[in-house]
Amino acid sequence: MPTSFLHLPSEIRNDIYEQLLVLEDTIPCLETPWKITSPTGAITTGLLLANKTVSREAISILYAQNHFNFTDCDLNRISSFIHKIGQDNANFIRHIVLDFPSFSSLDLHHFALHDESTRILDTIRERCSNLRTMTTSLYSTSDMVVELDDLDCPKTVTEAFTLVDSRFRAFSALEKVIVEVYKDGASDYIRKEMEKIGWTVSETEQLVELGVEFDFDWDGNLGDSDGDYSLEDYGYDDEYDIDNDSDFWRRAGD
Repeated sequence: MPTSFLHLPSEIRNDIYEQLLVLEDTIPCLETPWKITSPTGAITTGLLLANKTVSREAISILYAQNHFNFTDCDLNRISSFIHKIGQDNANFIRHIVLDFPSFSSLDLHHFALHDESTRILDTIRERCSNLRTMTTSLYSTSDMVVELDDLDCPKTVTEAFTLVDSRFRAFSALEKVIVEVYKDGASDYIRKEMEKIGWTVSETEQLVELGVEFDFDWDGNLGDSDGDYSLEDYGYDDEYDIDNDSDFWRRAGD
């Protein structure tokens, strides 16, 4: 006897939704957010048009389990994105990546964030009310670390982090703040202050060679600071087989 999709157990349906709608990569803040592909696949948006029940179930998975990337986005772009997906869907969002808030003042007697950073946080807090995890991007966090390290003032670090954390903790449902840093980039004191305030420190290896900076991303892949590249560009042949290189073995025997 034929069984319709909705007659399947909810666990199986949810697994299917996850396979078709959840990406390993973050979803960028685009004008058409679902018309994207990534090395790990693409979102199957046609599923949302099946019927009302499937659409309702699938949409909650799509927004709640994907990670949305708001880095390098100004307030207008973020507001436009949220407007396009709608308030109901924005409330499903649980995970975002954004730039570390930037400071307009780091004077010992006056700490303040740039107005743009404050407005971005306020907009996300008001529109994404069920946010669970917030991750600050590697490059923006690293820039902040360099700025604080240059000041060489532990009290400033503590006060600056306390200010930022107060803005983060204004998100009522927030459970975890993840700050991405280079493994050898942040000083021990800065790292300890991050952990002391309750943030999770995520470290990324950095390899500097021949004047090019390389980052290991969370999949263990390499990328340079200016974007994607091919290992062949740096003299590496992915198809090279040392066992069949007669010239190599001939030279080794000389």
